[in-house]
Amino acid sequence: MARIRLLLIAGAASALALLPAAASGAATPGRFTTIDVPGAADTIGVGINDAGVVSGFYQDGSGNEHGFTYRDGRFTTIDVPGAAGTVLTVVNDFGTAVGYYLDGSGDAHGFIDREGRFTTVNAPGAGPASGQGTFVANMNNLGVIAGFYIDSGGVQHGFTDRNGKFTTINDPDAGTASGQGTSVGYINDLGEVTGSYTESNGDTVAFAGPAGRFTTVSDPAAPPFSTLTAAVNDAGVVVGEYVDASGDFHGFTEAHGVFTPVEDPAGTAGTNLAGISNLGVIVGFYVDGSGGLHGFELSPAR
Repeated sequence: MARIRLLLIAGAASALALLPAAASGAATPGRFTTIDVPGAADTIGVGINDAGVVSGFYQDGSGNEHGFTYRDGRFTTIDVPGAAGTVLTVVNDFGTAVGYYLDGSGDAHGFIDREGRFTTVNAPGAGPASGQGTFVANMNNLGVIAGFYIDSGGVQHGFTDRNGKFTTINDPDAGTASGQGTSVGYINDLGEVTGSYTESNGDTVAFAGPAGRFTTVSDPAAPPFSTLTAAVNDAGVVVGEYVDASGDFHGFTEAHGVFTPVEDPAGTAGTNLAGISNLGVIVGFYVDGSGGLHGFELSPAR
């Protein structure tokens, strides 16, 4: 499921101050709830809105991907008509769902789903081949889309899309070879874009802030260049993860320069955080001892 990492390393982080010297806090308290789509081989939680609608995707027994929403114990599958696979990323507070789908050639196309009416989103310059295309990561409540595309040379480019007007975002320190470039993974209602870029030497650097004024984000508990950021709410609380020396993932939140570890007790082989609402509810997925992926929701302690 390599496309999982394509999406989640695109990133999100706060636009506060430069963060590498930030402190670490105690583990985040709260209640974990596992989210498994019935019959699915793997379930990935990606986003949650302020109405409590969880969005994500699952893999069926044949290896095909399907989007889903979840609320109050009820699952709804979302498949783009005619798609070979559908990845649902975020449902905003007005009920508009976004994500990307794969066509029969393996090319990715973004989509917008407004109550079952699907619109395709293709960034100019996106490559028309397998493993290339447009990856929509989220839409904020003002209707602005964020994501990234992969061009015909395999280079990633971040973008925002406001009513069909695309703005490309490339960090000046990003490499320009295949597998390198810039990814944008989130835009909040304040217009702060977040993501990461890959340097020419292969190092991945998480960033945040207005286009052209990025700041670097690195969990002080993480090995160098291993921090991945996933989402930021309007209060500036960031969720993400880092990869340790053994290759296991560890979730964290960051607020006002303080990093706090988040580990689902069921995630014996890793915890990945992917989304956070303005109410502080976190979603993501954990890896069990057999390598299975399970979505989860973390409700903050009251």
